[in-house]
Amino acid sequence: MARLDDLVADIRDQALRRRVESALADLKRKQRFGLVYEEHVPETTALLGLPIAPGAIVQRREDSNGQSEFRVVSVGGRGKVAIEPLTGGQPQSISPKDLLLVKRFGEPIYPAFTSVGSIRRGPSTKPAHAVINGENFHALQLFVYLFEGQADCIYLDPPYNTGARDWKYNNLYVDQNDTWRHSKWLSFMEKRLRLAKRLLKPDGVLIVTIDEHEVFHLGMLLERLFPEYLRHMVTIVINPKGTGKLNFARVDEYAIFCVPNRGDSIISGIPLGENASGEPIATLFPEPSDDDVEQDDDANDEADEDAEGDLPDDAVESNEFPFPLAERDEWELRHARRRGGESSYRHQRKNQFYPIYVDPDEMKVVRAGKSLPLDEDPNFSVVGGLRPIWPIDKEGNHRCWRFIPTKMQSLIDARRVVMGRYNNEQKIWTLNIWERRPESKKLKTVWWETAHDAGTHGTTMLHKILGRRDSFPFPKSVYAVRDALAAVVRNRPNALIVDFFAGSGTTFHATCMLNAQYPGNRRCVLVTNNELAAATAKKLHAEGLYKGDREFEKHGIFEQATRPRCQAVVSGKRPDGKPIEGKHIDGRPFSKGFEENVEFFRIDYLDPDDVDLGTQFNAILPALWLAAGGVGDRETVATRKDFTIPKGSTYGVLFKESKFRQFKNALAKRSDVTHVWLVTDSEEAYAEMRSALPSRFITSMLYRDYLRNFRINTRHSL
Repeated sequence: MARLDDLVADIRDQALRRRVESALADLKRKQRFGLVYEEHVPETTALLGLPIAPGAIVQRREDSNGQSEFRVVSVGGRGKVAIEPLTGGQPQSISPKDLLLVKRFGEPIYPAFTSVGSIRRGPSTKPAHAVINGENFHALQLFVYLFEGQADCIYLDPPYNTGARDWKYNNLYVDQNDTWRHSKWLSFMEKRLRLAKRLLKPDGVLIVTIDEHEVFHLGMLLERLFPEYLRHMVTIVINPKGTGKLNFARVDEYAIFCVPNRGDSIISGIPLGENASGEPIATLFPEPSDDDVEQDDDANDEADEDAEGDLPDDAVESNEFPFPLAERDEWELRHARRRGGESSYRHQRKNQFYPIYVDPDEMKVVRAGKSLPLDEDPNFSVVGGLRPIWPIDKEGNHRCWRFIPTKMQSLIDARRVVMGRYNNEQKIWTLNIWERRPESKKLKTVWWETAHDAGTHGTTMLHKILGRRDSFPFPKSVYAVRDALAAVVRNRPNALIVDFFAGSGTTFHATCMLNAQYPGNRRCVLVTNNELAAATAKKLHAEGLYKGDREFEKHGIFEQATRPRCQAVVSGKRPDGKPIEGKHIDGRPFSKGFEENVEFFRIDYLDPDDVDLGTQFNAILPALWLAAGGVGDRETVATRKDFTIPKGSTYGVLFKESKFRQFKNALAKRSDVTHVWLVTDSEEAYAEMRSALPSRFITSMLYRDYLRNFRINTRHSL
């Protein structure tokens, strides 16, 4: 395509060139270039709990490969269902308990969260984390309704698609013999990432970990889906000993950070003064704001960080500091001239090339001159006894000062610009600027920390927590996850973190650690399915056990790893009741647990007609409670109740329009309420009530907004 642009530019006939440019622009709109794959590989999921009705698509439960689909012809009166193959054939009669209802992605579904337990050790006012068992695509659809634009960080550890049957697509384990496995993986990821993007705040960050099997495909997919974001790849050493791969012993994997490109840094650096365990040990001071400074892209280059060596010892001793002597340790000297390799030359920053006049006798910086146009040469003449110093390096390159003249003059007036050592070769003095020491040091893109070893701090730690070795393969080091999250939410004490490939629950564990280390109410919402390892599923199928059977489901990831780990992390006790042995690297005993609240849910599916009639409010309520922050208790609501504003929670629901005045008066007494749902069939009535409520409330119309959220999810939108 770039070659075509070059050829079009060579067309001398102006009218013809315009016509060809127009045709080429139309072609570009219709044709995608770059990552090419089958984007709409069908994806289906089995929905447990919904009744089987005529016209529904089903699979036999014993069809462990999920290869055959049937349409329900009729539901008989003797407990039998008539089905016929979608590919054609004779109808068959079968018991409904032997069938699984199947929905293709893109067909409207109506998910809800059903509580399956909780553990609460934190204050009642502390928001609860949520750990959800179910299809993550449907969870994301519900999240869009609950959390759109609210997530500070989304952390994902998706299937790596190694070819080792480590994930399923349409009930089939994907292996290296599947010629569509890369297209399936990309289609699988794209559907979910499109929804995930809608959850992020304007400054929210997506983190995806991956290895060499899909890293290049993922990078191009993220480039397509997040074009307005910066994408940074961090290499994390997770196995210093190396794996037994061909040719090389791989020691690392990757974390891709998708960061909004807003012109400022969003990623938090490592706080200066932290000890090896990550605990802050020093009081630090923020840098002042420089609103009138041109963007200093490389101000933190290693070569530009510490200029104190350019200030003579006697100058340090005799200098009248521009700050109280007691604050000396809070300040550092930095070069006044930009010294980095990027954006430090005169032609790149024309307003930052000017003379700074010094008094050699008084060893004092006096004033900043005016910016010199690019077509004029610098003047080295002494003016009124003052010597001009230009930002020219020892090779004679015209560089630039770190700030524009007005800002530099303000620093001179504040006595923060000082003369340093004399350069005998150039016959000039180095100029330095006193600045507050930064709060943190930028993270680098290669992480080689012993705490990130996935063997010691992933597999072995999980064994200590659960008391068994076979609960989950290849868990992440909790410290690697903690550090990745901290890069985004260290300074966000009330952050919302989402992880819809939750695995063993490492993200929850890491969030608890962050709340303890940097006090706050960060909360995470985790989703995992309850899939079984291929060998385990095959064995259970041979015993006549299938998806939906209790004895089958208890062997899944959620039941074996995610839920018990989260419970153990909070309680400090293994599933067998014994205290967890050992300590975190900061010395905190595992047995101490964490003062956190967490609730466990499964995804169920609702009949939209029942929702519309208002008979499913209690089924929807857990999701509404989560949207309002997951604070306090929910209360089961009687159908005849006028409204509810539960004590200790942060939401209110009006059921009867005629009681709006009383509802509004009750809300006025509850400053802690943040979310309000109004049940009405009239959009006009809803608009009128909403306008009568204070703007501090986040309001929504039930049941219209809930139903509409899923009805717009069509195949076309995917």
